[in-house]
Amino acid sequence: MALLIISGCKKSSFVSDFDQKPEERIAESIASVTNTLTSAPNGWIATLPTNAGGAYGFYMTFDANQNVTMYADLNDNTAKTLGKSTFRVKAVLGTELIFDTYNYISMLADPNNSVFGGAGNTGFKSDVEFIYVRSTADSIFFVGKAYRQTLAMVKATAVQKAAYTAEGLKTSADKLKSFFATTQNPYIEVISGSTTIKAGLSVNFTNVLASGKRTTLTGILADGTTVVSATNKIALTTDGISMTSGGLVFQGVTLVKFAWKDATTLAMYDAAGKEYIIKSSPVPLTPLPLLFGFPSSYTYRKITISSAGLPTGVSSGFTAVYNSMVSKFAATNRSISSTTFTLTSNSVFEVAVNYISNNSAFVASATYGYTRNGDVITLDNNPVGNVNWPTRATEIKPLADYMLTGPFRIDWVTSTIPNVGSLGGLYRTADASSFIYGTL
Repeated sequence: MALLIISGCKKSSFVSDFDQKPEERIAESIASVTNTLTSAPNGWIATLPTNAGGAYGFYMTFDANQNVTMYADLNDNTAKTLGKSTFRVKAVLGTELIFDTYNYISMLADPNNSVFGGAGNTGFKSDVEFIYVRSTADSIFFVGKAYRQTLAMVKATAVQKAAYTAEGLKTSADKLKSFFATTQNPYIEVISGSTTIKAGLSVNFTNVLASGKRTTLTGILADGTTVVSATNKIALTTDGISMTSGGLVFQGVTLVKFAWKDATTLAMYDAAGKEYIIKSSPVPLTPLPLLFGFPSSYTYRKITISSAGLPTGVSSGFTAVYNSMVSKFAATNRSISSTTFTLTSNSVFEVAVNYISNNSAFVASATYGYTRNGDVITLDNNPVGNVNWPTRATEIKPLADYMLTGPFRIDWVTSTIPNVGSLGGLYRTADASSFIYGTL
C-alpha cells in the first residue's frame, strides 16, 4: 500500500515553501548587494578589526565595472594615496564580497611580514573575502570568511568624501598623533556608581601586532587599590577615531568614538552621545605600585635604560653613578646597549647590563633576592652574578655599589622634557632625591 501511495504521487503536487527557486534568490541577493555598494553616491566609510592585530579604517567607492578605490589608515602613504583594485560579488557560502586583486585590505592578509609587519604566513589574520550579513538604510555589514571579523560600512556624506579625497585622513591622523604626543597623562572622568573615576587614557597608533591600533582606559575604583582597565581596537577617520566591535566598555559605559569638540579640544563619546572631554594631568593617575610587580597580572615589571642613556629632563643622584659606569665601559672600548632592572619572580630581582665588545653582544647580570612590603623593595646584599658580572667588575662597580644602598620605593618619575615615555623609578628610601629611573 505504501508503494502504491508513493507511486501515485505526482511531482506537480509538491508546493514549495518559497516563492522563488534557490538560484533566483541567490541572483537577487547578489544584485541587491552589488546595487547597494555601487549606488552610494559619496562612497563608504569602513572599519575592519583584524584577528591578530588592531583595527583599520577605510574610505571606499565601488562602481558598476567592478572597480573599487580606497584610502586606508595603514600608514601615511595609504592615507593620502588612492588605491585601485577590483571586486566581485558572488555566491559561495552565501553572498560574498571578494576583493580579487591586491589592495590595502590585502596588505593586512599578506603572509610576507616585510610588506606590512604582520606575522609570517598569516599576516594580521585578516580576510579579503567577506560574507554578506545585513543592510540598513545607511550601512552594510559583512563578516570575514576565515577570521570572522566584521567589515562595517557606513555611507559617507559629500563633506566626508571631499575630506578623504583631499588627503584628509592623513591630516586627521597627524593631528590626533600630535594631540596625544603633547598631552601629558591624558584622562577622562567616568562616573561609576557614586564615584567619579579619573581614567587614564592611552592610544597606540602603531601597527605592532600585540598592541598597535588600540586604545586603553585604566582607573582605580573607590577602594583606592583595585585597578580596572579596558581596551578596544580603533580605526582612524577624517572626523577622529572610531571604536570597533561595539565600542570600548569601561565600568558600564560604552564609548564609541573620539571626535573634536573644537579645534583643540578632543573628546570621547558614548553610545548615547554623552561627551567625555580628554584632560591632562601633570602626574600619572594610577599609583605605580599598583602597576609594577610580579606576576604578569601587573602592567609593568621591568625598567629599561636604552643605548641612548638615561631619559632626559630628570634630576637624580643616580645619574652620575650610571654615567660613571658608561664611561668605565667606554674606557675599555666597550659600549652599553641597555641596562634593565627586572622582577623575574616574587622573590628574584635581576640587574642586567647589555654591552657590545668587538662587535659582539654580551650581558653581565646578577640576581638579588628581594622582599616587598607595599611600595618598598628590599634587596639582599648577596647577588649571584653570571660569568660576565665578575669579569666586568671594574666597569660595573658604580652600579653594583649603588644597588646596595636600598631599600627602594616604587614610584613614577617625571621629566621636564615632554613625551619621553612612561618613566618608572626605584627611589632610595634614605634619599628620595636619588633614584634609578628608566622606561617602563
